Amino acid sequence: MMKIVKPRMSSYVDRGNELIKKDKTNEAMQLVSKGLQYYSERIIDAISPYAKADAGLIVLVLRHIADEVERNNPGAKELSEGMKKCVNMPPLVEIEKVKKANKR
Repeated sequence: MMKIVKPRMSSYVDRGNELIKKDKTNEAMQLVSKGLQYYSERIIDAISPYAKADAGLIVLVLRHIADEVERNNPGAKELSEGMKKCVNMPPLVEIEKVKKANKR
């Protein structure tokens, strides 16, 4: 029987901080941007496709998850707020496709 191994990432933030200590700030910001892309793609993959009418529900769920992650991880909120100021947040491009639902 073959065992399925889930990928485990080493921290983008820790690796970025190590680069900053080595005076490699540009590389650190690129690494953190790569982490932003990595986690964004995983979340988008998990929630796609979704019904357009449920967009507000998805926003509510994501904000709830963010609030809980911040509550359970001291410093997460402060790090997030600091990162917003220095990391480029690329716009999300959505493609609307109208398809008949196959799940109820």
